[in-house]
Amino acid sequence: ICIISILPSFIVQMPLVKTKKLIGDAGITFTNAFVASPLCCPSRASILTGKYPHNHHVVNNTLEGNCSSTAWQKTQEPETFSAFLQKHGTYQTFFAGKYLNEYGSKKAGGVEHVPLGWDHWFALESNSKYYNYTLSVNGRAQRHGQNYSEDYLTDVLANISIDFLENKSNRRPFFMMVSTPAPHSPWTAAPQYESSFPNVKAPRDPNFNIHGKDKHWLIRQAKTPMTNSSVEFLDNAYRKRWRTLLSVDDLVEKVVRKLEVSGELSNTYIIFTSDNGYHTGQFSLPMDKRQLYEFDIRVPLLVRGPYIKPNQTSPVI
Repeated sequence: ICIISILPSFIVQMPLVKTKKLIGDAGITFTNAFVASPLCCPSRASILTGKYPHNHHVVNNTLEGNCSSTAWQKTQEPETFSAFLQKHGTYQTFFAGKYLNEYGSKKAGGVEHVPLGWDHWFALESNSKYYNYTLSVNGRAQRHGQNYSEDYLTDVLANISIDFLENKSNRRPFFMMVSTPAPHSPWTAAPQYESSFPNVKAPRDPNFNIHGKDKHWLIRQAKTPMTNSSVEFLDNAYRKRWRTLLSVDDLVEKVVRKLEVSGELSNTYIIFTSDNGYHTGQFSLPMDKRQLYEFDIRVPLLVRGPYIKPNQTSPVI
């Protein structure tokens, strides 16, 4: 099982308390995991194919940049690990959540397109949302509104995942990939978590709100110091991100507990990671990602499973 979120490495300690306990503490935490790109679509394409962006040719989050384009579908989707598992093994393959940013575009087959390698397909059309979205359910559009109990995306993904675990064949191995948009903008928390972490602020690292005068020219464009309103906006966004992650933490717990009840937990590898980090005031960069600096490309990587001893930490993958 691979669970992918969108977050920097340090955030696993809090608010993902359950995730740390159920995956990290039960296995190994890699402290120096880096992605191939600080941008969603190129990074996700690398995760799916095992290739660097200059080899899979996804260069940004647009169709023109090869993000879920027809060219990607023809040349790279046949080479994803899911296609390999399906072709060379007996795996049942399941995907739920955010695939690639431009997935579902009418110019590239719409939601009717189901990538090679996936037996069970529940993919989000387009980019990150929490309400009022469309899922491709094995190639058929399923529209969702804004009713929390029926439509909040992170919980919907959890329920779909549990349903798969309950109904899959026990005679064949399985692979699940659950990809939550949280904590991507628009940072919409579940109702029960809307007031959580009232005093949390973005980390005041040594490079917080200082000029990156010796850094890349793009970094040097940031206005230093940030205005008080920019810092306030940054801290508020940081709190909102944490709140959305509480539902991701619940999802992880539900999946792990389900495997525990079915007796499959001890025989299942679970990987928790992210497609990119993001900056939170470093070198006076208040928001976004896209930079090949540690804060944008270093991600959490937690793994538990057979023959992995608990409570391990390693700087080397």
